[in-house]
Amino acid sequence: MRFYSFILFSFLLTTSSFAEVGVLAGARAGMNIAHLRKFETPAGFKNSVNLGSDIAAMLRIDFNKFIGFQAEIEFSQKGQAWKASVDSAKYYNKQVLNYIQIPLLAVARFGNDKVKAVIQLGPYLAYWAGGYTQTSTQVDKTSRESTNTKYLFTKNDNRLDVGITSGLGVNVKVGKGWIEVLARHNAGFLSTAKKNSGLPNAYNCNFSLSLGYLYTIK
Repeated sequence: MRFYSFILFSFLLTTSSFAEVGVLAGARAGMNIAHLRKFETPAGFKNSVNLGSDIAAMLRIDFNKFIGFQAEIEFSQKGQAWKASVDSAKYYNKQVLNYIQIPLLAVARFGNDKVKAVIQLGPYLAYWAGGYTQTSTQVDKTSRESTNTKYLFTKNDNRLDVGITSGLGVNVKVGKGWIEVLARHNAGFLSTAKKNSGLPNAYNCNFSLSLGYLYTIK
């Protein structure tokens, strides 16, 4: 984590001398495709991805036409799903983890004044704010019952996470701002269970697709 922080600091220090600075603010919304690395699947079940929401407010500083820095406040649903089939019955289970996340990203942009490719890289800090588990049963494709249960935290849960975010997208100039289509990958470094808790380690990992708009303030 210190290595990525050093890269980000060096990036900001190098670019601070550029005179042409732009400030943009906006928001984006999209979908997460998430799983937990090293998750121990219950006996008889197979792992599946968990689909969730990804919503963020963004602030970007463009030091010139090519490089900048972006900070966000993000609501991100992560977690894990698992499923099984027995005769005509199908069983679906998932654990949804709701995180408040703050990515701090170096941004590189390439292209013309109308369309630019975007590359993002940097660390994130996240807090596990809540979540729920869902159990569903489907029989003969005609009936499906599901139950949601709010997740109750214990002393063994590690509610903080840090990781690395990488992204690739496209900015399209519209009015006084940019429409942004973005694909991202987030990899967490900290287990959802505390060290020496006796619980198995599992690490957040998700791929996201989102659409947003950044309005030019300055």
